[in-house]
Amino acid sequence: MIDEIVAAPGAGRALLDDYLARYAPGARARGMVLEQVLVAPPVWLDDQSNTLTIRWSLANAGAWWGMRAVSGADSAVAAWWAEVDARAISRRRSFATAPEAIVRLCDV
Repeated sequence: MIDEIVAAPGAGRALLDDYLARYAPGARARGMVLEQVLVAPPVWLDDQSNTLTIRWSLANAGAWWGMRAVSGADSAVAAWWAEVDARAISRRRSFATAPEAIVRLCDV
């Protein structure tokens, strides 16, 4: 699972700090494993946007559905993303896997 957030100008560092302090602990509790955090460009910008790319993994498709059920029922998660929307230009969540894992992931 990949979160890509384009922060409002000058807000990249604070938004990432909040993501890691406030969102990530709950995500871990829902079975997500933080794999990678990237900041582009690789310098904190005061008058332009940084793009934050945060990559998570889940053990299997069942873990994804479990995470999704728990987060969908938690109003704090929805409130968090509403706050992010107010501090970001855009955000996108996508899902990807290695080609050799597709057959296994589709066997649910």
